Amino acid sequence: MDVSQVGDSPATGRAITSAELTEFLRGRVSRMIGVTPDEVDPTAPLASIGVDSVHAMELVAELEEWLGTHVPDHLAWSYPTIALISEQLATETAA
Repeated sequence: MDVSQVGDSPATGRAITSAELTEFLRGRVSRMIGVTPDEVDPTAPLASIGVDSVHAMELVAELEEWLGTHVPDHLAWSYPTIALISEQLATETAA
């Protein structure tokens, strides 16, 4: 899958896999911190790779737009890695 294209189309109304969410988040985080998506470790705590509270709120807003549903503001604090966020949201969208 081409990481640069993940998230270009809204994912509204369908179940999203953890892998899709991970690639979406890696793409967004890479732009925020100025690295390539391949350099973003999905298991690293977001704070340790340079994602601050402003970035975290931007991620929530972008996820809400992409998923077409509410995403809790505390997501990055409750699930501090891309992998954990992806697993949680994939579970929620599958329900």
